[in-house]
Amino acid sequence: ARSMQLAYIRELIGGYKHQVLMGDMNTHASDLLQNSPLRDLGLLAPQLEATFPSWRPQRCLDHILLSPTLTLEKVEVLAQPISDHLPVAVEIRLP
Repeated sequence: ARSMQLAYIRELIGGYKHQVLMGDMNTHASDLLQNSPLRDLGLLAPQLEATFPSWRPQRCLDHILLSPTLTLEKVEVLAQPISDHLPVAVEIRLP
């Protein structure tokens, strides 16, 4: 099911020059970028601290993936346990 969902997302965003894909992916960024239908988009994953579980983060399962046409200015995991995952925020510079 996940592979089908990611293939659909790839279909939706594949034609755009500038891409931002974010969410609770329930997997590691390397898996998304190397072993999924997203692998040939060239998306980049900023290095993040652990986001899950929010009360004692041990794994990074939440991601903001960017196309190389966008410049990452700032990335942070926010210490606001509003769910079982900590939120992630980025600042990007548009071309």
